[in-house]
Amino acid sequence: MFRSVCLSALLGLAACVSTAADGPQPLTEEQIRGAEFLGGVSIPAPGELFAALGKIGKPDWAAFFRKQPPIPHTSRPLIALNLGTRIADGYLAAEAQDRQQVKNISMEIKLLAKSLGLEQEFTARSNSIADFADNRRWDALDEELEAVQAELAAAMTARSDTDLVTLMSLGCWLRSVDVAAAQVAAEYTPQGAKILRLPAVADFFASRLDALPAKIKTLPTIAEIQRRLPALGASLSLPAGTPASGEAVAGMHDLAAGMIRLINAPEK
Repeated sequence: MFRSVCLSALLGLAACVSTAADGPQPLTEEQIRGAEFLGGVSIPAPGELFAALGKIGKPDWAAFFRKQPPIPHTSRPLIALNLGTRIADGYLAAEAQDRQQVKNISMEIKLLAKSLGLEQEFTARSNSIADFADNRRWDALDEELEAVQAELAAAMTARSDTDLVTLMSLGCWLRSVDVAAAQVAAEYTPQGAKILRLPAVADFFASRLDALPAKIKTLPTIAEIQRRLPALGASLSLPAGTPASGEAVAGMHDLAAGMIRLINAPEK
């Protein structure tokens, strides 16, 4: 149903993406689609998730816009988590077809990338994002955001920061679930609830977090996210053909939104 943007694919794209002097190089369809997670777990790209919901209703995507937290993080793992959430916000702005919001989020992604020493890797893509927004090329913008995530992951991997790839991917996924569950809760339909069936993803991320170095996984924010992930995973893993109830979807949103608030909270 969904095109998957997977952690193993992001790690594998390190040798595939390019930032040549004449501008960003488009990823091939095969590269964009990526590979499945180990164990057959895959993640829908935020744009695919939002588009699927848009086919069964008329979501007010602009209602889910948010401001970047005023207090920046200094911890690289928390910056990576936050970066992932803002990439998901980019897909949201594209789905809302809001040119200015796309540009605003692009600048925020650039600032976060700069905090990780990755500004150069994002600059060319930032210009392309602005061009696609101005020309209302929304489908191309979705693919450009996928390329952004892949290139940032490639740069992190090249610097032996694969732990940050995990955290960026987790932040992106949590924010997409936050938005999607909020939309389904606001306009509940069984069909919409079925779109939220994402089995095994939370468990996979929990295992990835457990494998992180102690200095990262014991950070209060990350430790608390790992503690909460199993509950979110259980709510997203109902048997096929069994849509979650409206109450259960509201619970999904509460869990995802709570973790997004943790990511955005000032460091202690």
